[in-house]
Amino acid sequence: IGDALRLASLDHGGRVLRVLIEISEQALDEAFAVANGIQKVLQREGIRRSILLHGENATVWPFVQRAALRKFSTRVGLEDGKELPDGSVAESNAALVAAAVGIYRGA
Repeated sequence: IGDALRLASLDHGGRVLRVLIEISEQALDEAFAVANGIQKVLQREGIRRSILLHGENATVWPFVQRAALRKFSTRVGLEDGKELPDGSVAESNAALVAAAVGIYRGA
């Protein structure tokens, strides 16, 4: 949340293309609270840029689902987590991306 406040205080002159909300907290309640707090700061401060919501390990798939529902961007790869939404181990980055695309198509 502090980084969002710092962004709001900078004179970036609208040169920001996208805001990356990358949360390291692994407890879902805490991760969602931080992500929501950042979004509230951005909205309150009038920073209207596309958002890329990114999680890792325990938050990968919940954040992909949230990103899809809120029309945000996201990214997934083996560096973020090795499991597919069903808990099985992904054989490749392509398998992770295919799962994310499926979530977006269903949103």
